[in-house]
Amino acid sequence: MKKFAVLGNPINHSLSPQIHLEFARQLEISLSFVKKTVPLDSFERIVSELKNDKFYGANVTLPFKSHAAKIAQHKSNEVIDTHSANTLTFLDDYIKADSTDGMGLLADLENKIGSIANTKILLLGAGGAANAVIPALYQNHINQLFLWNRTIQKSHDMQLFWSKKYSHVVVMENIDLANIDLIINATSAGVDSQVSPIQINTTNKDLVCYDMMYGQKTPFLQLAQKKNLTHFDGLGMLVQQAALSFEIWHQMKADTNKIEAELRLTI
Repeated sequence: MKKFAVLGNPINHSLSPQIHLEFARQLEISLSFVKKTVPLDSFERIVSELKNDKFYGANVTLPFKSHAAKIAQHKSNEVIDTHSANTLTFLDDYIKADSTDGMGLLADLENKIGSIANTKILLLGAGGAANAVIPALYQNHINQLFLWNRTIQKSHDMQLFWSKKYSHVVVMENIDLANIDLIINATSAGVDSQVSPIQINTTNKDLVCYDMMYGQKTPFLQLAQKKNLTHFDGLGMLVQQAALSFEIWHQMKADTNKIEAELRLTI
């Protein structure tokens, strides 16, 4: 039986074990999947212990995704670009790191609203969650990416980094939603604050609002609901990125069609 873990702090809220065990049930694979709370200064030690204990892999959540990228000897292109990893595979003499967050977001968006090609997107946040999805957005040929963060200098730093690789990356210092098709909230507002990161003042009824958080209706999504805008939380992204991690580990594709609805009954 292959052993897996999900690592984070906090971690009790994680649905990763539930998701992976359901995928394993579908495909008749025997595995175990546990949650591990990692002390903030002990990520590398915990990973070493898992590897020594013959764990096969681990999902990584906040606040350790950059740590996961740093300790791996083999890194996917997404990890190299974003300095973020959410999937570790423990092989005989090295650790392999992948990032499935961006493609998980894209898969969920495509399921819910269709293609995002040629859209103008406002990405809120400047941390690992925001940076991790940028390559996937550009793989789908978006028209323009606007960056905003409460500390606007961080957005300028992001723009400087990503404009070396992609065109049409712009900092939006003053929020203007007139021509925006999709807002993606990658901030932690809703966890550490009861205030939306931005006000949603728009007459564009086709605007779509997506929050990477799940498990509660964040202030950002509450505003979107009040404006009668199409809005989604990040539960579907969680399921899709987990399916991609599962495929990396087992070389098998899981069916994600029903599990999101089932999980919503439990949160």
